[in-house]
Amino acid sequence: MLLVLAALAASAGGCQWLIPWAIADRHPKENVKAEYNLEAERLVIVPYAGTEILFNDPMVPLEVSKDIVNQIGLHLKSRVKTMVHPVAVVQWQESTLEWPNMALVDIAKAFQADTLLYVELERYTMIEERSANLFRGRVRARIQVAKADSPRNPVYDTTVEIVFPEDQPVGVIGTSERVIRAHTNLAFAEAVVKKFYEYQVEIKGGKP
Repeated sequence: MLLVLAALAASAGGCQWLIPWAIADRHPKENVKAEYNLEAERLVIVPYAGTEILFNDPMVPLEVSKDIVNQIGLHLKSRVKTMVHPVAVVQWQESTLEWPNMALVDIAKAFQADTLLYVELERYTMIEERSANLFRGRVRARIQVAKADSPRNPVYDTTVEIVFPEDQPVGVIGTSERVIRAHTNLAFAEAVVKKFYEYQVEIKGGKP
């Protein structure tokens, strides 16, 4: 409808500038470059969570790994050929109790993987700070990439931290922890994988 009105106004008044104004991108965007070019013939994602997190949420490492696998499948399919199933990783961790003391490259080799993505969860909560009846997911994790053929590892090291919802917490009556948890895990997985590919964001302060 806006395009039709703009075209009519332009033809009636000779204001040719109205047409490009109407069809122009009114929310300009900018590219955010990848921080690291993640490529792998066989990738293994290894999650780690401390005892406090596991006591409250024992399934967190597996859930987070599955969401990261899905995001890699969506955005890095051409660069990551195969991935070790997250369940196989958790089973190996449960049967290899000394694995936290192993070098990242040795863990990768245990899975015949050329690349390892290590996700160390430092914080994982679903309840708003200083509140008992408000939900808000918060996740902070150290992210490392190790390559089996690299003389020095990790080849990439960063921290990812997200909050969901970003604007304000949600009352426990308005939703459930399961819903907040699912959205928080997805937001975290998206933030992790965005480190490895170029994407666009709206420029803040642009015309509404």
